[in-house]
Amino acid sequence: MEMSARRDTAKQGPWAEEHRLLAAIVRDSNDAITVQDFEGTIKHWNLGAERIYGYTVREAVRMNIRQLIPEHKRNEVVALISRLNKGEEVRSFETQRLAKDGRLIDIWITVTVLTDDAGNPLGIATTEHDITERKRLERELLEIRERDQRLIGQEMHDSVGQIITGIAVKSKGLEIKLNNKSLDESADAAKICKLAGEAIGQTRRLAKMLYPIDIEAGGLVSALQGLASQTRDLLEISCQFKCKNVVPIGDPIKAKHLYRIAQEAITNAARHAKAKNVKIELVSDEDTSTLKVENDGKDFPKRRTGKTGLGLRIMEYRANMIGGSLDIGRGRKGGTIVKCTFPNMD
Repeated sequence: MEMSARRDTAKQGPWAEEHRLLAAIVRDSNDAITVQDFEGTIKHWNLGAERIYGYTVREAVRMNIRQLIPEHKRNEVVALISRLNKGEEVRSFETQRLAKDGRLIDIWITVTVLTDDAGNPLGIATTEHDITERKRLERELLEIRERDQRLIGQEMHDSVGQIITGIAVKSKGLEIKLNNKSLDESADAAKICKLAGEAIGQTRRLAKMLYPIDIEAGGLVSALQGLASQTRDLLEISCQFKCKNVVPIGDPIKAKHLYRIAQEAITNAARHAKAKNVKIELVSDEDTSTLKVENDGKDFPKRRTGKTGLGLRIMEYRANMIGGSLDIGRGRKGGTIVKCTFPNMD
């Protein structure tokens, strides 16, 4: 029987063998490979999809793909289908899906429109790679980074700040003693005291940037106001903050992610774009809010290179963590605009 099948395949030529291999690859791939029509009805479901999501082929072909999409990602799918219907190219992207047991799965998805020989669209094929474990490790690394920043900030504020304060007190006492003896060195002691005072201020501002207590005490708006002030003092560039119709953000973790996005955008503006002016803006409408950081430095490149910086990747990750999206582009008058749009729900 097996020999007969091989002879039949051989008679059909190399194309039949290639098609058989491709079918086997699709069927047995570790990634989920699905085919749906433009209404979302599932037409094909491979073993990888069964393994990742828990639905058998028989169950899946009776379902609509929307049943796998969490509520906070529904608008994303509507926008995706609209773009595909317009013939727009869709790059691979990160999103989430629901497994049969209710687990939320992080995936990296590639979408392809299937067409017939005449170029008419037949359906949508997706390849979905489970990145849940990778995302868990990323979250742990981010938590470690946050913890280290907090510890460094506390250490600077408490230990280093205390030492410099001691230097300031001692130098002030020395200045008084030398002045009482009418010695010229009292002027040098006064300079040391002044420099120590400036160092205390710088240390406290740096500590606050590393560990923004305002987020927990006064909320995101207060923290961003402080960030603008610290930017002017530490980076010596003009920085303004404006907010309009802002919906209060009750979740401190969400607020911290937004603060860090703004902080990273400002750091990039000063370090890489050589900006002289930065504007932070926080605005809200009925459903969404947007954090925008705009600078007048070097224009953001129209095309990204393959070597995306760590800071940019972390900003994108933070935006994804709060269910938002990050967009970076050139400003109307040049420079760069970083925008993070996120849902208002806490």
